[in-house]
Amino acid sequence: MTEMTLLKFKRHLLVSLAIFWLPMQLWAETAPVTPTVAEEMAQDTLQSEAGDSTSGPMDSTMQAKSVGVEESPVPDAYVARAVFTTDVIDREPIDQIVSVDQNATQVMFFTDLRNLQGRTVTHRWEFEGAVISEVEISVKGPRWRAYSVKSLNPGEVGKWTVFVIDESGWPLHASILQQRISEE
Repeated sequence: MTEMTLLKFKRHLLVSLAIFWLPMQLWAETAPVTPTVAEEMAQDTLQSEAGDSTSGPMDSTMQAKSVGVEESPVPDAYVARAVFTTDVIDREPIDQIVSVDQNATQVMFFTDLRNLQGRTVTHRWEFEGAVISEVEISVKGPRWRAYSVKSLNPGEVGKWTVFVIDESGWPLHASILQQRISEE
């Protein structure tokens, strides 16, 4: 593999992790599991290991309830687009970036939100896993384009993650931006 192909692959892998794994990881850390549910899960496991033929397979609804999984408070709400950009003009990002130079002084995070009217969405900015800022956005329509701006510290190098979270704490999206060493 050429170096450029390898870099594209790594970038694709990072974006995939940000979009799919990180929101689920965040959600999994906050999913409630009570002792009663844990006991029921253990009992179900014991019955299936013992070969209990009276207990058939559970459907997905019963499985979700048994592990304390909650449904999204707004099941049809979603983030249609989410990109890091250097500027927004006429409510549209002018470019899409996945990394910035260590000397960059600001970056924007643009989102195109759907079916969240009347709700508040938060852009939670994290640097290397530490929450740096949270920007609340009041959504006024069924399609709402919004962005937040983050000032960067020149010379800083690391990973920025922005989580898009609804007012109940449900993660709707996550994106990663790398602040990298300058290529002189």
